Order: sequence, then C-alpha cells, then structure tokens
Amino acid sequence: MLQTIEVEIDMNGHIHPLEPLPLAHARRAYLTLLPNEKKEQLNPAQGTAAQALALLASPRFTQRPEASPTEVQQRIDNLRNDWIDR
Repeated sequence: MLQTIEVEIDMNGHIHPLEPLPLAHARRAYLTLLPNEKKEQLNPAQGTAAQALALLASPRFTQRPEASPTEVQQRIDNLRNDWIDR
C-alpha cells in the first residue's frame, strides 16, 4: 500500500518526518520536491492529518445532516437532467 507523509529536508539533505513513521522493516521511497514555500504562505485551509482526524471526530462532522440514498440519487438525476435540457 502506498503511503504519503510530509517531511522536511534540512540543508544537509537529512529527511525529518513531520508525523510518526512506524516502520517494521526497511522501506524504499520516492521523493518529490515541492516548491520552496514558507509555512506562513500556505493556504490556511490546509492542515495536518491530526487536524483532519480532529474534524472527523468533531460534532460539526458527526452531527452533520445526512441524505438518504434516494435523496442523493434524485439530486443526481435532477442535475443530470438540468444539464441535458440546456
């Protein structure tokens, strides 16, 4: 299974994971270098995995309204038909 983690690379080329990385054995990896941006310049909507997990556990998420499968299908059909009628 592929897994993506965020890391920082220091000036000496040493890689520092920004979250725990439990490994049972040695692994291979590909490294993609991102544009050099300061964290202050990042989109405030971006966050960490911990923030995402906190959102999923929050009342805002767990108590959100849910639609029945029939309602969802009806919305899809309405949107599809609206697009076709144009």
